[in-house]
Amino acid sequence: MAWIKGLVFGMGALLLAGFVVIVVTLVNRAGVSGGDAKKVAETDIRLQIGERLMSSTFDGQHVLFHIEGIGKSRIEIRKISDGTLISQFNVSGVSK
Repeated sequence: MAWIKGLVFGMGALLLAGFVVIVVTLVNRAGVSGGDAKKVAETDIRLQIGERLMSSTFDGQHVLFHIEGIGKSRIEIRKISDGTLISQFNVSGVSK
């Protein structure tokens, strides 16, 4: 009877160790870090009437916004840290 209790205790310890491994893996994949998280600025992107945000792409330091309107399109590149506009490209004659 004592060996069954030992077996149950051992299986419980293995289950607990498995849960710990799962939790640590999920936390690491979520990117939760101590204090080295980068600051992201809050900024307003002004869209004119008829414009819409088509996509945004991040590279770690910059964000690229693709904005389309009626017959025109523009791309804005901004710093993630403070939201300043680095560059803007206007494209006209966009066809759908």
